[in-house]
Amino acid sequence: MLQPFAAHRWTRSLATLLGALLAALALLLYGDVRPAFADVSVGSSAGGFLSFEVGGRSAGMAGAQVATATGVTAQFWNPAGLSRTDQAQVGVMHATWLGNLSYEWLGYARPLGSRLGVASLSMAYFHMPSIQGVDAFDNPTESFRVYDLAVTAGLARPLSRHVSLGANARLIRQNLATVSATGASVDLGTTATFGGTSIAAVVQNLGPNLSYDASSYPLPRQIRFGASRQFLEQKLLVAADYNIPSDYYKDVRVGTEFQVHPMLALRMGYRKELGSTDDPATGLSYGVGLRLKQLTMDYAMTPSDGFDNVHRVALGYSFGSGAEESAKKPAPPKKEKPLPPPPPKEPTTIASAEKATKVADKAAAEAPVVAKAPAKAAEKAAPAPKVVASAKSTPQAAVKESKPAPTVTEFAVLLPGYQSKSSAQAEIKALQLLGFRTKDATIVATAGGGYAIRLAQMKSKSSAADMVSDLSRMSFRAEVQTVQR
Repeated sequence: MLQPFAAHRWTRSLATLLGALLAALALLLYGDVRPAFADVSVGSSAGGFLSFEVGGRSAGMAGAQVATATGVTAQFWNPAGLSRTDQAQVGVMHATWLGNLSYEWLGYARPLGSRLGVASLSMAYFHMPSIQGVDAFDNPTESFRVYDLAVTAGLARPLSRHVSLGANARLIRQNLATVSATGASVDLGTTATFGGTSIAAVVQNLGPNLSYDASSYPLPRQIRFGASRQFLEQKLLVAADYNIPSDYYKDVRVGTEFQVHPMLALRMGYRKELGSTDDPATGLSYGVGLRLKQLTMDYAMTPSDGFDNVHRVALGYSFGSGAEESAKKPAPPKKEKPLPPPPPKEPTTIASAEKATKVADKAAAEAPVVAKAPAKAAEKAAPAPKVVASAKSTPQAAVKESKPAPTVTEFAVLLPGYQSKSSAQAEIKALQLLGFRTKDATIVATAGGGYAIRLAQMKSKSSAADMVSDLSRMSFRAEVQTVQR
């Protein structure tokens, strides 16, 4: 299990250092390719499809995702966000643009344990129908294909309960009719959570130029900064991003997500291109998300003035038992009945008066007779044994002795709302990855059906409340339950 740092000041210092390093690295890499703010050289890079944004949830929030991306699509936005993934997940997305242009994305993420973190693999494919070639006299020739392909592998790992790191490595292939190019790039990202607010930074598409015969072009490098926070008992999520691409205008994005129901989320966002007053990318976006147990479905529509609107449909599936899913189907869980309270302890009876008398008579009969002594001397020499009264002979003493022990009040930290034991076990593994102590965690059945995790039981209510606060900052729903012992 990952051990968090001894004090929060170390995690804060580390997060600050990582942010500074990312900013310094970006400035060094962008110094020779970033055009002036007033004179942006649009289209000066190759591999533009690498900037096509992934996910229906993100599109509905105008792409404000650097600090709030979760699940398998976090690989695109910020690989560090994958560190919060506690179950194996698969995701697919299909998007259409300008009629005949299509973008397909397929991704998979899987936790590998507390030491390795979470691994991910994805494939992006941007394509259009085959184009019919013609010669100088407009005679048809053979058709040719235009497509872009990228395969990305990533790894994310929490450094502590508050700070995570992630990285991607990518292979790129572009085919433009008879010309093609192959290259590679990497992404570096970090995320940190303090006081319920998440902050994040990522640098994307770092790598050498793509070469097409005698010409070469840089990749569409980009820096993203983001922050997010939840309100209204975690029903409302607000996020904001600031993006600095190398081949386009800087932009600001603001997105919201409101959980109308545990199964339904509504989203809206706004994007503003800072270097242009009439850029088609500036505007609102809308989206909706459905969750049916382990299946998620997201749809988003991004209006585009002067171009066709972009529609995205994304599907995701989480495997219920996480990284260690059993091949066999588990047996249905048995309902756990609460244990009856232990019976009150009976008062211990040392000896009854009747039994004590018989024992004394028997001892007197078996003892050897030495000599007769006067009655008074005999009384002095052998005093009568003390007889302890039984519970039957002294009912008042018995009632006093059977008085129950004083009640002890403790406070349990509970995580409710799991439909199966396997999903609760997967959540315990996620808590372990994030540095929470899960040694004493137990899974209990709830009265309305389903299961809950009893993470810890404490004597101090304030300590239990502090743990609930820490869990809430990590997007876990927890509560304090009073336990009488």
